[in-house]
Amino acid sequence: MPKNSKKSAHRWLAGKQRQPSAAPLDREKIVSAALAIVDREGLEALSMRRLGAELGVDPMAVYYYLPNKQALFDAIVEAVMSSIDLGVDDPSRPAEERILNAAGAYRRVLLAHANALPILLGRGPATPAAMRPVELLVGILRDAGLPPAKALAGMNVIAATVRGAVGIGALGVSGGDECDDHWRALPVAEFPLLSEALASSGESFEKLFDFGIRALARGLLAEASA
Repeated sequence: MPKNSKKSAHRWLAGKQRQPSAAPLDREKIVSAALAIVDREGLEALSMRRLGAELGVDPMAVYYYLPNKQALFDAIVEAVMSSIDLGVDDPSRPAEERILNAAGAYRRVLLAHANALPILLGRGPATPAAMRPVELLVGILRDAGLPPAKALAGMNVIAATVRGAVGIGALGVSGGDECDDHWRALPVAEFPLLSEALASSGESFEKLFDFGIRALARGLLAEASA
């Protein structure tokens, strides 16, 4: 090999050695990429092969951190739940306001990750990071005077209401409009109360959510003072 060619080869190898290596793979990066895929493309788009492509690695590398897709789903639940802002709670405020703030924080996170809702419906939180919002809401209800079992039941009812509201919203406004159209087409003589309610409705979904959570909160607080 000519001397010039050898020198060029040495310079090329030295340059390759100086190049920074790719950022190391870790569990947090994998889960973040998985949630990004779900947010953008829907749950059906998520697979280990697709995740590997997103990360630029062999899909088998993912299995070192998460042994199967079920473990990945659990990690996504943890990522969503742990992103809830627990700082919205102010223990000095009235219990009703604290409940509404906690429910609102949960709703905002679910709306941001609406495509992941089926995972959260199918797999409850199980890790300490995922359970902290649960502990917070149970604590608010306990502070309000509910005994442990009723505080837990109240938390479950509020959480289910939030998930249901987000699920309805995820169907899109057009889906809700279609339901209204069908209902408005019902015979007024047979459904007078529903027709009257539809004629007077017009509140935003945000206000309806607020109404529902406040009604739940007041009912639970009444239980505490009973």
